[in-house]
Amino acid sequence: MKLIRTLIILIFLLPHVALGLTFKSDGSVVDGKGNIIETSKSTEENISQFEKDLERVSKDSGFIDQEGKIYFQDQIKDKKNSIIVIYSHGAQGDQRIDKCLSSWAKVPPVIRDLHNMKIKSYVIKIYRLCSGVRGWTNEEQEIMWRAHEKLGKLDLNLMASDGAQLMNKQKGSQKLIVIKKKLDELIELGFDKIILAGHSSGGWQSLKLKTLYPELITGVIGLNPGAGGTVQNRKDWPWWTDVRYYGFGEYNNLNALILTHDKDNFNSPKDYDVFKNVDSVKKINLTKSTCKGKISLGGYHGVTLTDCYAIEETKSKNIKNYLENLF
Repeated sequence: MKLIRTLIILIFLLPHVALGLTFKSDGSVVDGKGNIIETSKSTEENISQFEKDLERVSKDSGFIDQEGKIYFQDQIKDKKNSIIVIYSHGAQGDQRIDKCLSSWAKVPPVIRDLHNMKIKSYVIKIYRLCSGVRGWTNEEQEIMWRAHEKLGKLDLNLMASDGAQLMNKQKGSQKLIVIKKKLDELIELGFDKIILAGHSSGGWQSLKLKTLYPELITGVIGLNPGAGGTVQNRKDWPWWTDVRYYGFGEYNNLNALILTHDKDNFNSPKDYDVFKNVDSVKKINLTKSTCKGKISLGGYHGVTLTDCYAIEETKSKNIKNYLENLF
């Protein structure tokens, strides 16, 4: 009877193993890309909005090639000699889920072109991280704003209905959690040379994580990184500036390449002056670039997302030179 039971179990498992599925002790099933594709019933009963959103957007996360096509992580045979670039897209308003296959959220060609590039004895691999979970509800955002008007600063004592600190439910903070979660997962899998890259909010949260966990992250590539809306928004609503800088660690922990543009209406080059005393932060102003901003990519805020900039990068080698200096 024991032999029969064993055969039945093997018959059930073999097709799943062939698909690269892993069965976790909590009852969840993880595919070959490291994404949770099934949760236990008991987990589903208590799942939060964050977890629901993450499960929804994570279906498009995974290692991608130069064309943006996903492949299984077990195809990366030499983890110790691999440089992993985790790319995080930007974000819209707190109340919206961001789809990472939208035109403005796709991994841009300048990052995809790094796939299989050799840096010394290492080979670069790209991980597309879909991190577009929702943040505050309209009501929660209103509560935070009213409290800031009264105190003149962020009220970090405010709590959400689920008992969590309300400030940490803001979309940027939620994105940071998603990136850190994936960072930890990849480290556990044996990857130890990790670069965070991202556009707009994705780049900003990547910078923030480097200040908080410098020993886990080798460097950061920020494509017009920022948070807190447009420059004009922050003038009209100063509280967004406080939201923008909330949660940073020591700036001196940073090692980053930041690409900027004078016509970026979300982040002017002087917005990065907070890092001016950090020698390991290199800022490159692209205003003299011949590339134009596209409305579908956020104007000049998304100039680094264009095909034009990817072509320019093959000549300037700003990103490649940064990576070579790191390693």
